Amino acid sequence: MKKNLYYRTLFRRKNVIKEFTYGFFYTICSAPRLLLEVFVRKNFGERYFSFATAMGLAFVLFWIPFFTIGVTRALGWIDSKFLSFILFYLTWYAALAAFVYMCIQRRKEIKRLPSVFEFGRFSLSAGSIHPKFYEISFKEKHFDTRQIETLIEPGFFFFIGFGLSVLGQPIGGVIMFCAICYSLSYLAAYHMGDNFIMDKIDELIMNEEHTNTFIDGLPAEDTRGVRYMGRIPQDPELRKLLTDSIIVDPDVVEAR
Repeated sequence: MKKNLYYRTLFRRKNVIKEFTYGFFYTICSAPRLLLEVFVRKNFGERYFSFATAMGLAFVLFWIPFFTIGVTRALGWIDSKFLSFILFYLTWYAALAAFVYMCIQRRKEIKRLPSVFEFGRFSLSAGSIHPKFYEISFKEKHFDTRQIETLIEPGFFFFIGFGLSVLGQPIGGVIMFCAICYSLSYLAAYHMGDNFIMDKIDELIMNEEHTNTFIDGLPAEDTRGVRYMGRIPQDPELRKLLTDSIIVDPDVVEAR
């Protein structure tokens, strides 16, 4: 698509708090999403799922309870007997064992998938959503993929985490935090995707309306809202001379 250079200068209003929140959670989402996605998704892209990263995360999670117990014992906050330790973190290690098992299964799936280098698979695929989520409905209306990724999947894990927290299990808080990151990171991804598509649509509209608004001088009401701000030549012929400088073909520019 030809580029409208003026489009780059247009003012864009942003919600700073929203952009910061989305940006923050999108940045830190890798580990939290990995902890949950392996349980409900299959057939990840080989560059999306990293088994080494998963095992590194499992290693860290394995030692967190020992570190916590050591600190609290040193401070005299709890009597860290071994039996109490086992009962307190039983679901933690059960969940960790399940996570490692599911990661191994996901790794096996990737090896069986068509080769990326033979153009048989998108290497950054976020995996296949479990079909059961598509069966969930509200007021006789099923949820779409966007709603599942931003609401249903994270909501499913959040309630599991909440239940475990009520029972006094530390892993519950971890799952709830991961679920929140899961939801907000997908909201951020869709937000960026929406803006990308709107950018392309707006630039296409500006290109299509360039003659009407820039050369013919029609008002915004007649050009789908497009108008050029700033002083422009009064002579339509001079405006035509500027057209090639405003709308350029990136391929031609690159060739030059």
